[in-house]
Amino acid sequence: MPDRIWIFTCLTVFQLLSPLVWCQNQSTTEQLAHTQSIGDLVQSEQAVKALPVTRGGPNGSFAPIHILYIHGINQIGPGDSMPLRKSICKYLHKCTVSDLRRVYVDSGAFAMDGKWPALLYLNNPIWTSRQDWNASAPFIDRYEITGSGKVTIVLDELNWWPLVYAVKCKFLIKSDALLTGPAKGLLNVCRPQETKPDPASPEHFLEYQWLSSSDLAGIEGKPRHADVVNRNLKSGLMDWGFGDAVLALGPMRDILASGIRQMMMKSLELSGVDLESTQPYDNGSPTFFITHSLGSYLVLDALDTGILGARQTELADFRITANEKRAVDYLSEHTVGFYFLANQVALLGLARLSLESDAHDGAPPPAELTADPALGISRWATMRKAYLERRSPSAPAPQIIAFSDASDLLTWSVPDIAGVRVVNIPVRNSGFKIPPFLDGPVGAHGNYATDITVFRTIFEPKQK
Repeated sequence: MPDRIWIFTCLTVFQLLSPLVWCQNQSTTEQLAHTQSIGDLVQSEQAVKALPVTRGGPNGSFAPIHILYIHGINQIGPGDSMPLRKSICKYLHKCTVSDLRRVYVDSGAFAMDGKWPALLYLNNPIWTSRQDWNASAPFIDRYEITGSGKVTIVLDELNWWPLVYAVKCKFLIKSDALLTGPAKGLLNVCRPQETKPDPASPEHFLEYQWLSSSDLAGIEGKPRHADVVNRNLKSGLMDWGFGDAVLALGPMRDILASGIRQMMMKSLELSGVDLESTQPYDNGSPTFFITHSLGSYLVLDALDTGILGARQTELADFRITANEKRAVDYLSEHTVGFYFLANQVALLGLARLSLESDAHDGAPPPAELTADPALGISRWATMRKAYLERRSPSAPAPQIIAFSDASDLLTWSVPDIAGVRVVNIPVRNSGFKIPPFLDGPVGAHGNYATDITVFRTIFEPKQK
């Protein structure tokens, strides 16, 4: 018995001290010294004077720091960037956050008078009406963050989650309610009390009834067979959460990538960028992508202009357009780097293996025959390097800073990538813990934006 007590005590002490172990070591500090943080640009008076203000949006002028935030799995409604916005305000000390506007994707394959995609789930159509498709439209929420006389930050929250509501509500949540028992919270999401059009854009919806009255009647009152924790993990983590990742591996990938590219276009248009211009975009704002979870994987798909869309004729409308390519090219040149708050690149890459026989005598296969997220990284790195050679040869190389909590079940380290400085940083996120046996997976995966190590890495200056 004393031996067991001693072992338990040691493990408990180790758990309590583990945050110290996971602090940035000297090697990580040295790697970050060769990167450029948002803090470097916010505090640089030279950057303020040298980089022109971008015109556009309801408030007129925008300062040069531009953040594109992309959420990950398990998203319910807008606002996932709120913890990040609060962290920015902590950095700026005195802070004002202005909610500027919401802009829906409404062009190309997402045009409100167009046809919805003919995707089937087990021979059942996912979208069955124009309202269904309009309720699935992705959108941007734009915020302007100012404080302490520093450079204003424009943050665009890119919301792709509406695109996956239809299939998850109509099929996964509905059927699992009969197996494990009703998940009240998710049923309320899939079947709100009423459908609410957005007053600012009546063709779109703030809430939408994905389940019919008969669907709801068949679910309500059913016995809850699974134990509480198991049921919540099944409906929440697996159905509503990891279901997103599975969807990203099939034909839905092309719809998601197109939606994200369309949001990129909208973001640049809001900032006054003329995508039709033939002039080089050398005076644009420096951009950072901050992506959570599956968002890291999806944005790399969206940035890869070599992927022409699905080979299925039903999804031909979701192939990359000329303006989408211009938007991707612009962002590839102006993106300083990515901050991955957890990512599934290593795991989901298992679904995209290629055959050696496809390599054509050692050369990579044609881009249109592949779906490798690394292609998006490589293209961004090449275009960013060429841009820096024209504008600022001494600037840091393209960078990916990836954060991972060892107790997070849904994150993997980013491997080395040619032409990109990759820095993997371990963190310990806040959340429910029973040391040394359990670190709540929800907090470990969801609390990156409030982690002090993440906060300091993104916002404290690295350049000396």
